[in-house]
Amino acid sequence: MRLTRRSVLVALPLAATCEAAELPTTLYVTPDGRGDGASWATAAGLYGIGALLPRVAPGGQILIAADGGPYQLNDEMQIRSGGSRDGAISIRGVNRATGAPQLATLRGAPDQEGFRLLRGARYLNFSHLAFENFGNGCFRIGGPVSDLKIEDCTFDRVYRFLENTASGEEASASLARFEVRRCRGTGATRGFSRVRYSSIGGLFEDCFARGVPTSDDNFPAGCVLEDDAGQIVYRRCVMEGFQQVRPSATYWNGDGFSDESENFSVRYELCQARGQTDGGFDCKSADVVLDRCVSEDNKRNFRVWSPHATLTGCISRAPHFRGAGIEDADSCHVWIGGERGPVVRMTNFTVEDRDSTAIFSIEDETARIELQGLTVQSPHTNWGDGRVRRVAGPLTFVTPR
Repeated sequence: MRLTRRSVLVALPLAATCEAAELPTTLYVTPDGRGDGASWATAAGLYGIGALLPRVAPGGQILIAADGGPYQLNDEMQIRSGGSRDGAISIRGVNRATGAPQLATLRGAPDQEGFRLLRGARYLNFSHLAFENFGNGCFRIGGPVSDLKIEDCTFDRVYRFLENTASGEEASASLARFEVRRCRGTGATRGFSRVRYSSIGGLFEDCFARGVPTSDDNFPAGCVLEDDAGQIVYRRCVMEGFQQVRPSATYWNGDGFSDESENFSVRYELCQARGQTDGGFDCKSADVVLDRCVSEDNKRNFRVWSPHATLTGCISRAPHFRGAGIEDADSCHVWIGGERGPVVRMTNFTVEDRDSTAIFSIEDETARIELQGLTVQSPHTNWGDGRVRRVAGPLTFVTPR
């Protein structure tokens, strides 16, 4: 059955005078639902979720039947309400027979969003949803939203999994206090997530995305921060294969992780970036921290523009220049640029290479690299075209067999 937000046939009643204690704790959704959602037998349709939310008690849940076939959609699902400080409302896929978590499949179209979260959407937990063939946002943040969790979701063939763009007359779509955990997918043509405006207090944990090579002018990137978003942590996330393949262009973009100069308090912990046509990690924010991250098979594994950056226990493996034609760029383990006299502190940094690619490429003459423990596994130590202006502590060189 093909559904649209405008095709919901039943007006779900809202008892405005009911106290929260009188509200049900569980409501139900099925692919062919046309009821009030009070039970599986009288389940509502998927586009009824917006009307169901005010009818669920704080701390309650809306269960989406995952065992009744896919939900075929051709319009976004708009959400304007949620839980409260007394309890978040969960929206999750389950098996009707057992009640166990199960991925509910949602199918869209390339120019279509999934859930659009607007002003009033707060204290919401989404989980166990599988998105197939969606456009710019399986989850699109269209207005100020807070206290959001997205967990245990998958995606395939999407433009971007999480998008952050103001809708209608909204001037901002800032996110506050949000968590994205264990979300994985392939076929992302633009990226996994973009977070911007004055968003604050976010965690991405155990997420994975694989990109699709593109030849258009849009820069592909796995995880993106823009504007003045801050206090963001990426933990054990893996971004791979975000490539801009343009044989006639002078530069190929495509990053695994990126943050901008106005972002703040950004941390990457145990993250991995591999197979990008530009930077594995492209960091511009002040005082950015990379802790035990691995970057490999990118044109420039670590690309640092920050005035201050700290890399601890990180590993750079085998940079890979994929450019063809007239691309004017170099490949290196660590690229340092910007115009703010960057100081990059690197502790226990490891370089693994078999073709002596340059370790450093320094474009800012005022940059300073401070090394405390460096292990190089390479047939020849190639420091690159910049000077290491301060070296502290032991340097260890290991020649591969």
